[in-house]
Amino acid sequence: MPPQIINAEYLQYSNQAKNSDKIYNIFLLEEANGTYSCVSEYGRRGAWPVTVLLCSNKPRLVAEHVFRQKVEAKRRHRETPYWDSIDGPDQSPFAKEHGNRQVSTDDVPEPKAVSSLTKQAAGSKPKINGILNQGQIDSLEI
Repeated sequence: MPPQIINAEYLQYSNQAKNSDKIYNIFLLEEANGTYSCVSEYGRRGAWPVTVLLCSNKPRLVAEHVFRQKVEAKRRHRETPYWDSIDGPDQSPFAKEHGNRQVSTDDVPEPKAVSSLTKQAAGSKPKINGILNQGQIDSLEI
């Protein structure tokens, strides 16, 4: 039996006052060898999310515990409580990529590799610092 997504949660957090619009998706995977893994992806809506392998090759009870614990932590977070996403799998590259083919945790990049890509992408973005259009010319300045 090929590895497959057996459970998924799609969460979001949005706060217009803080200019925050985040997603958090988590997947429980059944591997071909009968073990289970847990993979999450998170980031700002519209940007490419960071993918992290939370656990791999564990018994089902252990992987489900990691899955549920992480979902509940996100839902009950004191400052940024997440709720069910209205977009669901449509906003998840992992679900799109693995939805119609075999899923393997080998396809999940290591956190260090993702972090270096994230740093490169973050380096090319303008810093906001609470001021809108900083570094850009407004029509009022012309």
